[in-house]
Amino acid sequence: MKKFYQDLLASHNLHKPLAVNKEESFESESLKKEKILQQVPILGEWEQLGRGNFVKDSSLIHLKSPARFETYPADWPQDGDYTSFGMIGAKRTFVNENWETFNQLKLVVTSHCKNIINPAITVSFTNDGKIKVPDKYDREGHHVINLENKQTREYRLDISNLSRDAISKLEITFNANGSYMDLPADWDIVVEKIFLETNQENSNVKGWQILKNNLSYSHIGYPKESTKTVIAHSELIGEKFLLIDEKNSEVIYKGHFQKFDKTVGTYAVADFSDYKIKGQYFLQVGDLKTKIFKIDDYENLLKTSLWKSLNFVFCERCGCPVSGIHGTCHQDVFAEFNDRKIIFNGGWHDAGDLSQQLVQSAEVTLGIFELAAKVKKVTQSYMPDF
Repeated sequence: MKKFYQDLLASHNLHKPLAVNKEESFESESLKKEKILQQVPILGEWEQLGRGNFVKDSSLIHLKSPARFETYPADWPQDGDYTSFGMIGAKRTFVNENWETFNQLKLVVTSHCKNIINPAITVSFTNDGKIKVPDKYDREGHHVINLENKQTREYRLDISNLSRDAISKLEITFNANGSYMDLPADWDIVVEKIFLETNQENSNVKGWQILKNNLSYSHIGYPKESTKTVIAHSELIGEKFLLIDEKNSEVIYKGHFQKFDKTVGTYAVADFSDYKIKGQYFLQVGDLKTKIFKIDDYENLLKTSLWKSLNFVFCERCGCPVSGIHGTCHQDVFAEFNDRKIIFNGGWHDAGDLSQQLVQSAEVTLGIFELAAKVKKVTQSYMPDF
């Protein structure tokens, strides 16, 4: 908590984006836990998709492209509205291969892009088995990977809940979306070391079932007068849990996991709702434990969440520079009336950082005013408390 508020002060209360602690991300922690039982490389001939340059190599995929072309693709809308300058990519076809013994795809990606603010690639799967992927609404089988430019990184895609009994195609693509302020910009992406793997520690991406050796708890903490529960796999029903004070490692509450059986599944639930003393704690069952969480007044628990939400709102600003993210943007979006031409950037982007429309700005503005009204009487308490 102290580290968060130090970062907040260093940002001059969100006059620049908060630092991102990537070591505590879901992806980083998952890579640390993984236990690979089998690994098979994806080899064979890749074919070019769309525009740009495809550098053929038996051991890697090398894709290069300008960020902007003189024309839109012939079969795409020609007005530029919600249209990129085209797709660049590669595909690998298979004869309905069964990948059900594998639960993840791993690949190494190097990005050497120039003036591309948020480089990303999309990995797409096609399955022609019992359940088609993607479905008729094109809802499944696509995953976007945000890359770190000028870096080589290893990425893991969990495919355990993806229908994969008859895989016929794998695609790796990105779109030429232009560049901020029309700066000269180029894509340069290398993908290599593509493996199918079986990971003993795979995650669950659909439904409510908790995996073994996991505890689901409220990361922001628990209001002292509210319900307080930790959810676990059903195998822990009847097991004893301990609530431990982080300050002195003293066990201050004991209980047993109870059975919770509803239409969404069967779980083990640890309930310590009648403990209402403020402090920092963790819950432990055997060798399994949560990270540290707070029991506190509701308003205090919301502090960091509100600052993080405002940080996201700040990072989504349009029309002005956001340090480390983008410069002045969307200056090519304008309105013409009689002899006047007015740029109407400003406000906020959508979550993809691409669109800028009135609806985004209106909803965000309303949200900020509603928040201001809620914290008006306790503004000082939302500042760093050390």
